[in-house]
Amino acid sequence: MKNVVKKYDRTASFYNQRYREIQENKYKKMINFPLKGKILDIGCGTGLLYDFLEYDNYIGADLSLEMLKKGSFANKILADCEFLPFKDCVFDFVFSFTVLQNLLSYRMISEAYRVLKREGIFVLTTLKKTYKEDVISALKIFELIDRRECDEDVGFVLKKAF
Repeated sequence: MKNVVKKYDRTASFYNQRYREIQENKYKKMINFPLKGKILDIGCGTGLLYDFLEYDNYIGADLSLEMLKKGSFANKILADCEFLPFKDCVFDFVFSFTVLQNLLSYRMISEAYRVLKREGIFVLTTLKKTYKEDVISALKIFELIDRRECDEDVGFVLKKAF
């Protein structure tokens, strides 16, 4: 995990310039529903999703302090997405764009489930080139609403039904 943090710390200064358009295209394809309530952005980086949504009830969590420093949003927390520092059932939406492929396990999925309220929505994308079908079994704790092609990613819109 230290290698991932170092990689993102090194790219923080040019991340927005290089990836803003790519990430915004993913957001447009994956978020086509109204937002209401509290949002958690797992792996928020510099807060591009915050900039895109212009939504105040937003918390961004990331492992890279340098990425967080570049963000213009107020509610940011340095955190490991596999051990989220939040109580159970507090968020209405959890987003994770292009994070899963950097992890050694799928624990982040169960953490997203844990912090989501009942009927909450989890939006997850991961790089197609590293995508493995076994992620489907990890996602079975959720109700699948939709699976979408999302440029370089494959995306899932999921609901916490229980």
